[in-house]
Amino acid sequence: MKFRKWLVGFCLLVLALTVLSLLFRSSLLQWAFTRLQTRAKETYHVQLQVSSIRFAGFDNIVLENLSLQPENADTLLMISRAELNLSLLDMIKGKTGFDEVRLDTVCLTIYNQGTRNNISFLKYLQRKNLEKKEASKNYREIAIDMSGKVFSILHTAFYVREISLQYEDRSRQGNVYLPELKYDLQQFSGLAINQKATDTIVLSGNVVARNKSYQFYAKHAGDENAYLPFLDDSHGLQWRFKTLSAKLDFEKESSAFKIRADVNTQDFHINHWRLAKEEVSVPKGQLKVQLNIRDDAVELDSSSQCMLNSISCNLFAAYHSKPNPGFSLMIKMPETISDSFFHSLPQGIFHTLKGISCTGTLSYDLLFSINPEQPDSLTFVSSFKRKNFQITHYGEENYARINRTFTYDAFDKDRFVRSIIIGPENQKFTPLAQINSYLVKSVLQSEDPSFMLHRGFLPEAFRESVVKNYKERRFARGGSTISMQLVKNVFLSRDKTVSRKVEEALIVYLIENLSLVSKERMLEIYLNVIEWGPNIYGIHEAARFYFNKKTSELTLQESIFLAGIIPKPKFFKYQFDKDGKLKSYMSGYFKILTGRMASKGWILSTDTSSLSPDVKLKGGAMKFILPNDTREIPESDEMILPE
Repeated sequence: MKFRKWLVGFCLLVLALTVLSLLFRSSLLQWAFTRLQTRAKETYHVQLQVSSIRFAGFDNIVLENLSLQPENADTLLMISRAELNLSLLDMIKGKTGFDEVRLDTVCLTIYNQGTRNNISFLKYLQRKNLEKKEASKNYREIAIDMSGKVFSILHTAFYVREISLQYEDRSRQGNVYLPELKYDLQQFSGLAINQKATDTIVLSGNVVARNKSYQFYAKHAGDENAYLPFLDDSHGLQWRFKTLSAKLDFEKESSAFKIRADVNTQDFHINHWRLAKEEVSVPKGQLKVQLNIRDDAVELDSSSQCMLNSISCNLFAAYHSKPNPGFSLMIKMPETISDSFFHSLPQGIFHTLKGISCTGTLSYDLLFSINPEQPDSLTFVSSFKRKNFQITHYGEENYARINRTFTYDAFDKDRFVRSIIIGPENQKFTPLAQINSYLVKSVLQSEDPSFMLHRGFLPEAFRESVVKNYKERRFARGGSTISMQLVKNVFLSRDKTVSRKVEEALIVYLIENLSLVSKERMLEIYLNVIEWGPNIYGIHEAARFYFNKKTSELTLQESIFLAGIIPKPKFFKYQFDKDGKLKSYMSGYFKILTGRMASKGWILSTDTSSLSPDVKLKGGAMKFILPNDTREIPESDEMILPE
């Protein structure tokens, strides 16, 4: 009996509250919108305006001429009409949510031009997000919170007509028109028209399992050569594709929040000056990854795979914040048919390898890890293995051709200087047997002490260069061997791109592991082609330019000096006084270099007793000396000796 009275009372209360809310809902709606305007102005410094806001029916809100304008800036967003269908379930829970959103004539215009900028207010949003992240370093909780917000958006159906997206900064303009976007909680569809490139992309997607699995598709229906809009052209990034599909799965566990992604693309193209000089294309690519986000770590699961045409690699990466921060990366390419490997390399790069044919198989393993607080503990292991591997047909370049006389094109950065014949036909060419042994040993010790023993690479030297560069937050030391320098000079351009560095490594591997060129011939070429000063190439020209001597007449001190300027040959002018005498501060370098050579038995201890940097210019180099310049070599150009 008492329960019935309580139930009746509760129902009457709900009814009364409902009647009151219906009677005063317009006032309540206006009050809520005013609060929203105040918050937008005080917190984010933007003006939120609307010409009218009203209820249409029981649970529909209609807004006319909605606009968003940052303070002292152009209008960012305009919507001619918005119809919001309130979620009764959210209202019962005390939340504000919508079952359906309909928008007509949406115009989003972004200016990012210094004084004309209407997105600078985003810094307030970023500051708020950073404060939240600082308050919680739990990566799993952050991921769950972010995914929850995304899922809540996907619980709302939307129908949007006439969307115009415009972007303009100092270097570019973009305009994309979307006639319609639809999402009915199950299917997504739309068109994106790049008006500048007259290109159309068909968009679609579907929900496989709510809050768990989603699929997305994009396909070019217009000009397939058009790049995607709004990318950072000022930094040279451009990309396009024929088709792109992605499937995302989410799984929440007590130990980790897992995200699985399966991304497939056909005819994918990317253009960036750091990657390659030309556009790089991949006819077929796939990325299957699983991201495990734990309380104190983010991990790319070892089951993750990357596939480029016929090349398949397993990936693992992890970042953990406790007990000490650290990052690890592993790449493993299982045994792969060598022909399939080279023919699957992306197009537009690795030009000298184009058309190469091989037998046998190749495999690759990489392990890299670093603790930012203890960089000296860095681990780097790289292993390229072959089985029954042989080259049956060279591609665009025959790497063994340098065993014979060939022509070397000398460049000063990107500027062509002159062509040099490397062989006895050139009177300035100096065979290795005629080069002073002091010079050979000094160059080896300075540039690559293990050259005669290694197979083109020194992982430990690379590891040490990464450690030093990380500590100094600059490119203070390289890890190139003589083999790598030779390949770069003779076969490749001077581009500072990722693809050039990878191609260099592949060529070095082929030359060294297949013994295409002997060590002695490589060293001979190296000493005859490298730059030793302004328009000075090869040891013959260097000996004449600095000392007016034959190569065979160089002293130990002169040889040590010449070896030391190889990394920065034009900076020799800082090392001499106005009389052409080497400055005394170079004595430390001389002592270290000769000490290491003596410890290996390359020179006699008698050669180093009382040795001083007694070097005096006698050749054409004298006219380059700065008579009033007393500075030593800038710090960034210090001589760094490998062990």
